Amino acid sequence: MGRIVNNNDEDIKAFYDDTLVILEIAEYLKQECKPALCGKRFLTDTQLAEKLNITKRALQDYRDRGIISYYRLDGKILYSEDDVDDFLKASYRPKF
Repeated sequence: MGRIVNNNDEDIKAFYDDTLVILEIAEYLKQECKPALCGKRFLTDTQLAEKLNITKRALQDYRDRGIISYYRLDGKILYSEDDVDDFLKASYRPKF
């Protein structure tokens, strides 16, 4: 005869804990990992503005002045993470 399992059973608690860990990992992957296209990862203007803590209008100004590289695909603006890294490195000013 089989045993009776309830929510106080150690196996159920372990399964629940493992499930929570998997959900946390899935949420992280959903938020942080972006699909690669031709070996590059891209950010939208909303994502980049949020990451840099600036407005989308400031990003538009950077684009208009040729300060930051971007791609326009069917009206959608995308920024290569590599280009963003280059932009940030070029903009870095050490504290004296």
